[in-house]
Amino acid sequence: MAYKVLKNQKIEPVKPACRKTIYNSPEEAQAMIRHINETRVTRQIHVYQCNICGKWHLTSKNERF
Repeated sequence: MAYKVLKNQKIEPVKPACRKTIYNSPEEAQAMIRHINETRVTRQIHVYQCNICGKWHLTSKNERF
């Protein structure tokens, strides 16, 4: 079964409440940190679990743990 979009109907993607890039697991976020460290010079980056959406994000701020 195919879905048809009505003419001139604009469908917006769902935006998370925290408006940051979402990683579904800490391992996925760590993989991105490895990629960033291999491809550019940057500050120390950490992974943290968001208290708004429950997903994982990256930050260059000092760890809060």
